[in-house]
Amino acid sequence: MKKSMNTWRTWLSLLLAFAMLVAAACANSTAVEPQKSTSDGIISGGASGDTIKIGMTSALTGPYNEYGEGNKRGVELAIEKWNREGGIHGKKIELIALDDQLVPDKAANNMQQLLDDKSIVAIIGPAGSGPALATVPLTEVYGIIQINPVAQTTDVTYPNGVNNPPRKTVFSFALQNDVETEVLATFAGEQWKKIGLIHESTAYGKSGMELVENILKEKYNIVPVGREQYNQKAPDMTAQLAKLKKEGAEVIVCVGLGADLANIRKGMSRLDMNVPLVATNGALSNPYKEGAGDLVVGTIGTMIKAFGENPLSAPAKEFADAYMKKYGKDRYWGDGDTPQLFMSLNVTNAYDGAIVLFEAMKKADSTKTPDIIAALESMKDYQGVNAIYTFSDKKHHAIGTDGLGLFQYVKNGDDIQMVPYQQ
Repeated sequence: MKKSMNTWRTWLSLLLAFAMLVAAACANSTAVEPQKSTSDGIISGGASGDTIKIGMTSALTGPYNEYGEGNKRGVELAIEKWNREGGIHGKKIELIALDDQLVPDKAANNMQQLLDDKSIVAIIGPAGSGPALATVPLTEVYGIIQINPVAQTTDVTYPNGVNNPPRKTVFSFALQNDVETEVLATFAGEQWKKIGLIHESTAYGKSGMELVENILKEKYNIVPVGREQYNQKAPDMTAQLAKLKKEGAEVIVCVGLGADLANIRKGMSRLDMNVPLVATNGALSNPYKEGAGDLVVGTIGTMIKAFGENPLSAPAKEFADAYMKKYGKDRYWGDGDTPQLFMSLNVTNAYDGAIVLFEAMKKADSTKTPDIIAALESMKDYQGVNAIYTFSDKKHHAIGTDGLGLFQYVKNGDDIQMVPYQQ
């Protein structure tokens, strides 16, 4: 019995060692194995018949559905545009979308379900850094393109840092942390000396605030008076804000999402903190405006400039016309004659991602992953809504600091408006 137990343990150890070797090989491999070809022309690597299927997992419901539902609308509008124009070499495009509610485990389960469907040739989503980090290892192992529309953490696209090669199968249309926080930290460092920091406890919040701290120290020799964190959906951040007030913060700089920023702004009001709130793009979102009401006045946020330009670029105008025709003025568009600024982060990021993906498939004359990658990495100066897209084997993201602006809430009579920040 003892001998058989020892034999069993030996076999178990060998199996575990083998599994670890396989996992390590997958993690370290940058090559993408070609997907199996089929017999019908360009439709290879999973597509079949007259349809090219795209998978999506995102927050379609729940407290952060603004991102997921917005992304779904963006992808659907891109698909409708391409299908009207004949599809990809005559093949119609179809979307299969699953709801993950911005929960990493649900996103991973959804991704596995999508990857098990061999007719799907590329994935768009999810929204949020946590769900994205939970899914990119799967698409890497399966060797299928993943378009990242929202997740800002640089690890999603550059696991070993932005100065090292990107994940081969991931292309980002998101506003990356390093880009946004450079604008945020530069603005704060040039305006104030006593800076209080607060951020959500996710990968997005932690990595973003570390970048802010590094820029403040290296560029301006500023050490923040304090750094606090909170969990997403926490109802009250008064305790953290009280510490920053006690330390004499002249400004509060935040990395977080809109609903949580609303609670931060209300907490500042309760504490009579009459200092500016400067934050990442969540400060310009609907959940922030809806949650904080008139308290938003004076808040400054970073944002992609696409819908802050007058006149709109040709691609932005084409998108805006299509969106208005289908949906009219809604929570994504806002009340104005042109889309509100935040649409670039919850709708047109996914729209651009889908459009560029389809262009790459058309150029490659294929739906095989290696062919799509080659087409994307050779793409230069493609004019989208949010940016002019140029990729390479070393660069899998496109939006830079030149595509961003600072915007502020101001009161104009009874109306609260978002306008470009003016010192």
